[in-house]
Amino acid sequence: MNKLLVFISLFCSAGHFAQAVKLVPYNTGFLPVRSYAGATSSNLIYIPVQLNYSNGNQMDYWSLTYRVNGVITNGTQNFPPDKLKFRFNSFDASTPYPKNNTPTTQNIGVNTALLPFSISNSYFVQNSSYNLEINGYFALTLKYDVQAEGGSYLTQYSSWTNYKVNLILEIRNRKGELMDSKPVSFDMQVHPDDTSPGNPTYGIQFDPNANNVLLEFKTAGDYANGVSKTFTKAFSTFSNTPYVVQVNALNNNLSSSSSNLLPINSIKLSVKDNQTQAITNTISLSTAQQNIISSAAHSSSKFFDTTYSTQAGDPNFFNKAYEQYSGTLIYSIIPQ
Repeated sequence: MNKLLVFISLFCSAGHFAQAVKLVPYNTGFLPVRSYAGATSSNLIYIPVQLNYSNGNQMDYWSLTYRVNGVITNGTQNFPPDKLKFRFNSFDASTPYPKNNTPTTQNIGVNTALLPFSISNSYFVQNSSYNLEINGYFALTLKYDVQAEGGSYLTQYSSWTNYKVNLILEIRNRKGELMDSKPVSFDMQVHPDDTSPGNPTYGIQFDPNANNVLLEFKTAGDYANGVSKTFTKAFSTFSNTPYVVQVNALNNNLSSSSSNLLPINSIKLSVKDNQTQAITNTISLSTAQQNIISSAAHSSSKFFDTTYSTQAGDPNFFNKAYEQYSGTLIYSIIPQ
């Protein structure tokens, strides 16, 4: 299959200008989780919102959001984002204030509820009525605690190796236009020193024959109709407590030895209860942790079938070099 690859790089230059609205987030330390009761790191994340001659930028109904960027991992284990939460602590503001309006938690519109971490955008501030337009300089610094939820689930994630938590913060104006976006991160160590409040027994075991998945495109029909591979009794689980099984990819793309790429989300995974033949979930693979099983406790092993497939006529597979592309999936069982 002949193909032509054209690479084009565009470089643009412009005169220097002052950015009207700028985020300058940073961490003040890390989050040590040394107890099954959970942990809180006060004022861990500072979010300065800096304005420089912002008049005319429609900053009278603005929003500030956050999301987890990638997996929270220590290299071997992936920590569930929803077990972490932001809690608003306080704020500082420089003077003079925009429009001579003294900021308060209420008129800024700060969300003071506990805010779970998520891979989708969540709001610190949504459609604030506090007018940020100013003819000069102003800085508003929001400060947040970070909490790790307590519970026996921490046993699974106990490690002396730190987890890296990467976040993306964004501020948008009343039109929803992105004014600035910045990353911020912090380390978290999970190593409880006390006794677990419960001792859940659970496990997941893969059939060695299901550890390596090979999807082959050999004919024109394979490209037109898609390909699939099914493993019967691919893995089994047991648990004396309710649990979920999650799966995620380590990278956004499958890669070849010559550095060609295929997007991981072009592959679907379907999981079926081997005994009842009920499909527990069908997902497009992603670096995000996705639930494929949610189950009550069962003392004996329960077996599940897996099917990996591609969509018929998916253009992601057209005109690709004929070579082997590979990636890694992580399956995790998490007691609830």
